[in-house]
Amino acid sequence: MKKILAIIAIAGVVFACTQVRKGAGSAAAPNIYNQFCSSSSSGGPCSIIPIDVNETFGVGYDSFLDSVHQPPFDVFSWQTFVALNWPADSAGKPTGSSISDLPNANRVWEYYKDPAEVFGHSTPGLTFRLGVAKKSGQKFLYLDSKSPIALYSGKTLDAAELNGFQEADGHPLIDRNLNFALYEIKMNPIESKYVIDSGLTTTEGIYKVGIKNNNAINLPQSDSLTNNVGSMEIKATWRILVPAQGDDTTRFYCRKATIFIDSLHTRNHQPLLIKNVTVGLVGMHIIRKTKKINVNEIWSTFEHVDNTPDNPQDAQQGNRRWSFYNQLCLNCTPNQAPDTLAGDHGQYIWNVTPPYAIQYAVKAPGQNLPTSFGTQAIRVYPIYKYTDMINQLWQDKLQGSVWANYRLIGSQWQQSEVFPSPTAPNFLANTTLETFIQPTATCIGCHSNASIKYNNTKIRTNLSFLFPIYAKSSPGSAKKK
Repeated sequence: MKKILAIIAIAGVVFACTQVRKGAGSAAAPNIYNQFCSSSSSGGPCSIIPIDVNETFGVGYDSFLDSVHQPPFDVFSWQTFVALNWPADSAGKPTGSSISDLPNANRVWEYYKDPAEVFGHSTPGLTFRLGVAKKSGQKFLYLDSKSPIALYSGKTLDAAELNGFQEADGHPLIDRNLNFALYEIKMNPIESKYVIDSGLTTTEGIYKVGIKNNNAINLPQSDSLTNNVGSMEIKATWRILVPAQGDDTTRFYCRKATIFIDSLHTRNHQPLLIKNVTVGLVGMHIIRKTKKINVNEIWSTFEHVDNTPDNPQDAQQGNRRWSFYNQLCLNCTPNQAPDTLAGDHGQYIWNVTPPYAIQYAVKAPGQNLPTSFGTQAIRVYPIYKYTDMINQLWQDKLQGSVWANYRLIGSQWQQSEVFPSPTAPNFLANTTLETFIQPTATCIGCHSNASIKYNNTKIRTNLSFLFPIYAKSSPGSAKKK
């Protein structure tokens, strides 16, 4: 019943990004909580990462979406997103007086460590390539996998098994140019330092820490007394941009990138190194550990406004060039995952020349068009109307920069005093990260299962799947089970 009520609560009005949102004009704005910077001394968006959410709860509050409690979380999400995407100097520190300054500079979060740099990786030279790319200012992408499907089937993973090219449910996302989407994971300095210092890079180390703490590890939380922002994990989705095929690079935060694909996942069984391609940011999860009373994790998810239409009616309006939807594919099934090909042993394989995913393209049924199509992604749940009002306020403030083309899809949080502890909203999905499982996707609900088994003991890993994916068995220690 709670799930039904939650769906009703969020199924208000669907807003097209290019249109004026009903009820979100200048008259509505004063009634919506907003603060563009967590510092009261700043009147606009700033580079300060907020420590915690400016909200309090009464005893017994049940975490359904409402116009009073949800906006402070959405503002917290926007403050975090803007601060993380602030231009940074070579030391990774924010620089400039505006997010629009230094458009070619790396952003703050891009200086955070890749999990392969923290835990190590089985591919020879991969961590070295990551470091070289970071110093050169060019991005190095090697994943079109957010999380391998084996993780959700109860199998404990080794780092070497990370090279499947899938989203969380085991399928890749293919853009309108028939290229695979690419993924990137980062850990902020507080989390990466804690993991290394605590010996949590191995299953044995995780066991030793967890067994002393009720079979769990606890990542550092934010703390306003010490100005500590707490642990953060970031999952970003990138898309290869091809101006010759109509992609407008001025609408995206773009980077030059080198893409590495291992020999197991290429058609000629040779490593593939694609140099100096332009990629555009299309999605971002931000996972934060906070110290707020009864709210210990906040999940914020953002997307580019051109990713997908909010409904089929929006898709046919105007001349919007959607990244993961093609208006010509009238009879294509929305959110349908591609199948693997016979003989590829359940793997998705890259062509060695673009378009890299053309073998997984679909023809529109009942149409006689010489066109092949990628994923036809459609948003399943509309953005909560008060969240979209917050979006308009921030997008207006960010006008003149590419960041006005991004929007918050939702902020999910959980109040632990309620049992069983519900999340608000009950469902949350990013169309670039949970494309095919949107109807049942719940970020915190899924990640609450994150754990490692060692010596027949299940150690909970604080809602982080990085540990079961990347942590290795120590030489001579008991193996994971």
